[in-house]
Amino acid sequence: MKRNLGIFFIAGLVTINVLLWIFFGPAADAPKNNFQQKLAETFSSSAMILWANGIFLSNKPRFLESYFGGLDRMYIVHKNINILALLLIVVHLIIVPTSALGGPGVWIAWVTFPSILILVLLTISPRVPLLSFFARLTYDKWRNLHRYMGVFFMLGATHMLMVQPVIMSAPVVFTYVGTIIAIGVLAYLYKQFLWERLKKRSPYVVQAVKKLNGTVAEVTLHPQKDKVTHHAGQFLYVYFDSDKTLREPHPFTISSAPQENNLRLSIKASGDWTEHMHEHLQAGANAYIDGPYGEFNFKTGSQKQVWIAGGIGITPFMSWMRDFEANPLGREIDFFYITKVPEEALFLDEIEKAKKQAGFRAFVSHSVRDGRLNADKLEAACGDLTNRDIYMCGPVPMVESYRRAFIEKGVPASKIHFEEFNFR
Repeated sequence: MKRNLGIFFIAGLVTINVLLWIFFGPAADAPKNNFQQKLAETFSSSAMILWANGIFLSNKPRFLESYFGGLDRMYIVHKNINILALLLIVVHLIIVPTSALGGPGVWIAWVTFPSILILVLLTISPRVPLLSFFARLTYDKWRNLHRYMGVFFMLGATHMLMVQPVIMSAPVVFTYVGTIIAIGVLAYLYKQFLWERLKKRSPYVVQAVKKLNGTVAEVTLHPQKDKVTHHAGQFLYVYFDSDKTLREPHPFTISSAPQENNLRLSIKASGDWTEHMHEHLQAGANAYIDGPYGEFNFKTGSQKQVWIAGGIGITPFMSWMRDFEANPLGREIDFFYITKVPEEALFLDEIEKAKKQAGFRAFVSHSVRDGRLNADKLEAACGDLTNRDIYMCGPVPMVESYRRAFIEKGVPASKIHFEEFNFR
């Protein structure tokens, strides 16, 4: 329940806005006061409220993590409410009464809306086949463009003030909406001008960069001051000062145990930034840590569990297994590690060591050799799945395929746990 309170709160803000329009709307004799105009402005003001919340969440407020189920899901909410805000703006444009009013306020609208539309389409393009063919922005380029969303938000607020809206004749509604917009503006200005100066990052130094296979490197970081305190399974943002490219922060799951003094990150070369890191990062480079974040924690689950790791998705499970020595398991867990070929498998010696822990069983599967590991095979290996908490980490198609299959088998959605690393 708690992990959904953030969504309920945002929905509540929009609901209050609608109710205020109904009960504290403009006076009957106010200029432009008609049902169509009020409805159009109800949609646009609700969009601005959603948009302001999205900007606030982009600041990664850690104190709100547990109310969304982790930073990963907070970012998913951020993305979804921005898309919903765009849809509400579209409805506003369709139903708002036409008028002879012109000038800067109208011009701003015709600049702002197409710009927002482009940014939203770039955000969802990786998951839309046709769009992904035309819009192939790297994460870094998309992230830099995304920073302008706050500028368009302020332009939208300026448009609202310059087109003689009927909300100006409803002081209660105007105060409520204006306050939330002001919070959104302040959140954006903070992110752009004060974030880098005030954000506390923990300084580390790269102690070693070990190539585990042809595509995965384990980066070991040693604290220069106090070490970061984390629980097993969390992730962090890290950047390195060794060159311009590596100064861009990226998120990675921590694969070391909480009791270790050093941090270990197992990073696969799967994009421009990570490939550059594999080629150029050397021991001795300074690293700066923002985090930890995340609510991916098997210790909050039930007595019986299933863990499923696909490829580099083994990283949070390694952190959990490396924590066994300091924290006895006390659960019944079946762990399934899936790779395409045996050469891709990592940490097999440590998995064998973890199997000595009472209640822990591990199965390593290679799809080329063993065929695809589906939900039926999982159920045959570990029994009834409906009374187990299931934890997954791996490629998005794999996780989504298993999630659907488990739900079809009667596993409650609340017992299926995974992280959303599609921040875009």
